[in-house]
This record gives sequence, structure tokens and C-alpha cells, in this order.
Amino acid sequence: MGIKNQAEFLCDRDYDVVVIGGGIAGVIAASAAARAGSRTLLVETSTFLGGVVTMGPLEALMTQYDASRQVIRGMAQELFDDLSALDRRIKNTDDTTGYCSKIIPYDAETMKFALENLLAKYHVTVLTEASLTSVKLKQRRIQTVKITTRAGAMSIHCRAVIDCSGSGYCAFLAGNDVMTGDQDGQTQPVTVLAKIGGVDCVKLRQYVQDHSEDFKTFGKEIDLKAQYLHLWGFSGLLQEGFSTGALSLQRNEIHMMETVRSGEVVVNYSRVTANPLDPFDMSEAQRTGVRQIYEFYEWIRRKIPAFKNSYIAHTGYVGVRESGRILGRKILTRDDVLNSGKCDSSVAMGSFPIDIHQSGNGMKFERVLQGYQIPAECLHAQKIDNLFMGGRCISSDFEANASCRISITCMATGHAAGVMAAVYAKDAENFSYDRVQKSLLQQNAILR
Repeated sequence: MGIKNQAEFLCDRDYDVVVIGGGIAGVIAASAAARAGSRTLLVETSTFLGGVVTMGPLEALMTQYDASRQVIRGMAQELFDDLSALDRRIKNTDDTTGYCSKIIPYDAETMKFALENLLAKYHVTVLTEASLTSVKLKQRRIQTVKITTRAGAMSIHCRAVIDCSGSGYCAFLAGNDVMTGDQDGQTQPVTVLAKIGGVDCVKLRQYVQDHSEDFKTFGKEIDLKAQYLHLWGFSGLLQEGFSTGALSLQRNEIHMMETVRSGEVVVNYSRVTANPLDPFDMSEAQRTGVRQIYEFYEWIRRKIPAFKNSYIAHTGYVGVRESGRILGRKILTRDDVLNSGKCDSSVAMGSFPIDIHQSGNGMKFERVLQGYQIPAECLHAQKIDNLFMGGRCISSDFEANASCRISITCMATGHAAGVMAAVYAKDAENFSYDRVQKSLLQQNAILR
């Protein structure tokens, strides 16, 4: 039996497009780039793909629709069609809070499989357990990215790069400016979500009916006959828990969502103030978030009959709402989001509310009833000609990012970034946003 030479694995490689980050934006970006004809490599630090969408556990996917129409299609729709083929329970459903128009409850394990299938369909090369360590530039273009794997380091030569890292790490290494936080540098708190199984959902509906004053909706009553409940509230329960000392975290309201699995809900309760770019802060936030979850779980098991025989099925990794935002050739603003600004260079759309979680007990939000356009310039790095970005690290101000960071909008910007990179890699000298838009329309994207 022979042992392979390590150099055999670590030789230099060459790709048209390299995508950094295998969350939902990165998977869609890589698939779109490959579909547009580029030899594509997807690099992810974890052992599997999807980020918060698979490891979250996320409450639901939000949202393809504004108040009147579908505004996100393209590669996102292709993925959802694949998910529905695997599990017909996974589909758009009305949001019972009315916070946004429609949401998609789903199963994380089915999502993992669907993401792998999508990448395989378009022949994307996937490299997991691998981290970006440096980039090599020449005349405003990234020529090489250096990746570290368990086997060692390797160099990847490329024609275009997409940063879907969430934090803008590739852009930072390349010398492009990265924005963080609000005007005071404060970022949104981080959260560890939890999945709880064994819930009696009939009794849960009865609890909501008996305590309807504790739940928030927007212009509608909660439909307790809905197949999947999305709840925003539990205010009385939370106040009692904090005042009696059962809960160390003070919250006025939380989100809870039924999944497609019977008797299973995802809870968005924990909240930790931490610098998402500080590894020590994030390590402590993980522990604090899990402690908060267990406190909350013990409290609701005592107080709500629906949870008497329940159990914690899964606690996620600490989830970041906002960290680094790459400075692009244009910045998406709060005004763009709220006033549905029009632009000639639109490559994607969004429609989720501006949703800002604050340190402590606060939360600010502004509803978005009409879909807004996202300019190509917001996905194109200011200082690096062949660097594009998708997901929550696109060029946006703090408030706009609180809308465009959401999962399905990240799919839309990932799709656009993938096509932008493929068009650039094919013919850099004749690259134009017009060409990108034509290719996106061929891939069934909605741009306006």
C-alpha cells in the first residue's frame, strides 16, 4: 500500500471564477457562474455547505414576494423547485405575522442535499474545510488566491473572484475598504437559534388563542388554522420570566416558527452583544447563547403545556446578522430600500423589512411593501476590478443591510454576483452591466 505524495494534492490550480464562502449566497453564486460557462471553485471553511440556512437552524426562508408580486426568481426559484420535488411540504406560505408577504418553512437536512445537487448539476468544484489566507494582485485585479486546507496550502489562479464570506474578508485582504456597523461602529447583536422537537402544536395554538394580546401582527389576525405558524410575541411570558429571575435575558418579544416536521419549532430567542470580527467575543457568544436557550427552554416547558414533553433537538452556531460590508462602486441605502428606487443597472431585487436587532431588549423595524432594485455597482468592489460580492457583505449602509442580509435576498445577490464574475472572466475588456443583465434574464432572474 502506497502513500500519496502531499504535493499531488497541493499543486497550483486554475479556475475562471473562485467563490469564497459556501453559505447560501456562495452556493447560488457558484452555480450561476458555472451555469454561465465558467469553471468554478467554491471554497468553504466548514465541513458542509449552506451556512445559517443549514446550520442555523433558521426559522424559515424569507422572502420571494413583496405585497403584490414575486420579486426574486432565477437560481433561487430553481433551488426551491428542487426542494419541493424532494419534499412537497416545502413551499411558499403566507406569513402569519404579516411582517412580510410569504415565507418558506423547510427542512435543513433536505436543504443540504438540494444544495449539493445544484452544485453537481452545474459541475462546480467544491473545496470544504478550506480557508482563504491571502490574495495576489496585479493592476487592480486578483490573480491568485491562497487557500489553506488540512493537507496544507495551495494557490488558485483565477480570472474573477466572488466574496460571499459574509464579512468581506477577501476584499479586506485585497485592500478594498470594508464598512462595519452603524454610524457609531455598533453592529447588530448575534444569536444562537434552537430547534425544539416533541411540541404539541394543537396545544400551542390553544396557548396563542388564550394569550392573543401577547402576539404581534401587521394588519391581520393570526390564522391559527394555518399549516405553519410563524409567531412574534410571547411578551407576557418573557416579562414574567425576567421579573422572577427565571430568564437572565430581558426580551419583550421573540420569533417562533413551525418547521415542515411535525411537532418541531425553531426559536429565535438568544441575543448577545459581541464584535462579530473578534474571535474571542464570538467564542464567548456561542456559550452565552446556548445558556440563554436552555434557560428559555426550561421556562416554557414549565409554563406552556405544549412544551411539557418537548426536547431541544438542535442548537445552532452563533449567527451573525451584520459584520463587514464591502465598499462597492455604489452603496445601497435605506432610502433605496424604502422608496423602491429605480436604477438602470439593477441586477437583483429585495423586499424584506429593515429589521434591526439592538443590544439588550430593543428592536427597530420598517416594513417594505414594494420590492426594491439592487444596482450592479453594489456588487462590484470599488478598488478591485475583478472582485464581486453576494450575500450580506454587499455594499450597503447599516440600515439597508438590515433588509438585504436576509436569506432569499442573499440568493438573489449571489445569483447576480455569479453572473457578473462569469461575464468578467469570459471577456474582461468588454465587461459591462448590460451584458450581465442579459445573462441574468436568460437565467430567469427578475431585475425590476
